[in-house]
Amino acid sequence: MNQDKSDIQMIEQPLRKLLFESHTPEEGITIILQHPQLLSKFVDNLFVSLINSASKKGNEDLVKLYRGRQMLLQTVKEGLSNKDLALLYAVKQLLSKKDRSANSVAKNVDNKEVFELPEIMLKLLAWLKAPTLEQGVKVLQQHPELLTDKPIKLFGLLMDESHKRGDEMFVQVLKALREFFQTVRMLLMDKKDAIASQAEITQAVKKALAQTEFSTLLKKQEFSFLA
Repeated sequence: MNQDKSDIQMIEQPLRKLLFESHTPEEGITIILQHPQLLSKFVDNLFVSLINSASKKGNEDLVKLYRGRQMLLQTVKEGLSNKDLALLYAVKQLLSKKDRSANSVAKNVDNKEVFELPEIMLKLLAWLKAPTLEQGVKVLQQHPELLTDKPIKLFGLLMDESHKRGDEMFVQVLKALREFFQTVRMLLMDKKDAIASQAEITQAVKKALAQTEFSTLLKKQEFSFLA
């Protein structure tokens, strides 16, 4: 019962947005990607209950609304891999933690890097939020500093701060992302004096995604909504 209450509280506001503030499929998808907890089995079961309740009351308008949103959720879920969902979780965590981490992280780096951290963070967030691999590659191509050791250092610093706070789940997310960028950087090392082409970055990203271990993240309790 307590778990159900907790689940309801976690999805109440996002669910309201999905039901009553998404007037087009595009708006609905945006809300879902901003709130990946809507892809949980709990929400699947909740929609079944809502549809049954509305059907018993003879409210066909509500039945139609609930079924439409249910189909949208299922379509999005089928189109996303576990890696995509893990990255979405990382986006959510980075957005919530970046301001709180800025001061403590800044103490551990030199003045030059302090000024660069917010800029690198924003570019990383742009990459993380890219809805497709192709758009993610374009972000990397537009911001070649993401192919240097800067994001690797940033993830390392955030890992240290998260570890100090006891947030081991976020440490694992950051570790996977750092390994991904390390692999991409290694694959493109011979391009340090030249700009890597879109095809070369795409190939490196695909190899890095295949080599990076994201699946362990999905075994944690906090990732139950990604199952």
